[in-house]
Amino acid sequence: MKMNESVNHGIGLPSQKTLTDEYGNLHYPADELARGGQGVVFHTKDADLAIKQPLDASGNVDKSVNMHQLFQSIRLLPLPSGISISLPVAILRDEPGYVMRLLSGMKPFSSFDLNGNTMNRLRDSISSNELELPKWLSEVSDEKVALRLFHYANTGSTRRRLLALSKCASILGRLHSAGLVYSDISHNNVYIDGSDNCDVWLIDSDNLRFEEYEGGNAVFTPHYGAPEVVQGLDKSRPRTDCWSFAVMSFRILALCHPFIGKRVLAPEDDGGGWDAEPEEDGAQVDLDEQAYAGLLPFIDDENDKTNSPVSFALPRELVASPEIRQLFQESFGPGRIQPYRRPLMPFWACELARAYDRFLDCSGCRMSYLAHEFEKCPYCGAPRPGFLRVKTDRWEAISPVDAKEFSLRHRLFNPFSLENNDDVEYEAVVNFETNSVEPVRGTKPFPESVSFEFIKRMK
Repeated sequence: MKMNESVNHGIGLPSQKTLTDEYGNLHYPADELARGGQGVVFHTKDADLAIKQPLDASGNVDKSVNMHQLFQSIRLLPLPSGISISLPVAILRDEPGYVMRLLSGMKPFSSFDLNGNTMNRLRDSISSNELELPKWLSEVSDEKVALRLFHYANTGSTRRRLLALSKCASILGRLHSAGLVYSDISHNNVYIDGSDNCDVWLIDSDNLRFEEYEGGNAVFTPHYGAPEVVQGLDKSRPRTDCWSFAVMSFRILALCHPFIGKRVLAPEDDGGGWDAEPEEDGAQVDLDEQAYAGLLPFIDDENDKTNSPVSFALPRELVASPEIRQLFQESFGPGRIQPYRRPLMPFWACELARAYDRFLDCSGCRMSYLAHEFEKCPYCGAPRPGFLRVKTDRWEAISPVDAKEFSLRHRLFNPFSLENNDDVEYEAVVNFETNSVEPVRGTKPFPESVSFEFIKRMK
């Protein structure tokens, strides 16, 4: 482990504080990285290491936590082999907390959101001509809406979000299959790297535990907790993980909370639409609390329109396949009151990956949409670009026209696997001028079960 030096600017630790782990290594906490239901995570100068400290209800370091017992408990858990969860590597000597490995360059899922600081930086960059707002957004009357859409496109649009969420669902599905519960799923506890392949990791491994049918603990991040947990009726279980994941997915894809609708933001106003001015959650505290506790209907509820959306949100038909929209309906409709109705993580992993394989990035605005449903980009109106469609009897995937190589994944040829679905089975060289697809030199030939179809650019 490296010696590192940095200055702390986070919340909860004094400036320039030195922490020592059980092996005598010194660590200097830097800026706050994430804060969840059980503690706070800080960067260190070593990009591969982070510090996690537990917090009490008042937000101070919780000195009552037995870190040695916690560390030992995590080590004894039957974690699936090779699962992408950041585990503790050393306990702090003089304060509660531990050191964990963090892949360099990874960011939390919260980076998909446009917070106030990022919005100000975007606004300043556009004002100074460092960045140019695309024409399709310069015509949007509300600046906040334009900036949120600009950030959405710059962070990979829907397609990248679908892949990242699918990988997160696969990790959670593997945990659940081992009898484990993660407990505190939120956009601050899931991390993604900058590669096209979207490596995803979970942090906060001290949340991990066996499901307990009686008793047990309940940990959740505000706005993500399942109704029965928030209301104090039950503890953390796989089905509460499924709820939190569904909330996180909806927020990341549609840019709104699934229960903050008309009943909360405009109880006496029927106006609004998808491009209405964004409003901050918290306008009416009592109604907010009811919404986050699952006491109000889903904003897209098919049978109850009393809490319909009125603030900024992307249309669900643009950011989710019909199958994913049905998963949301089942999770937040019947699943709000009947937890056993919530779809399990393998369903989410499979349908999110299937949607990712069918979404196409627009060459004009970099937003993405279901290729087979639109002849023009629903955002900027640009003609749909050409693409290659790869089909087997199990799956379908598309490759954009500007791709010179294309990886054929495990899920194209095999039953969907939480562990292996994204593994590369074949490498292809694509030539859109000659409409040809060949295996990369030195790799195995394609099986007869796969077919290739070149779809021309729409006029």
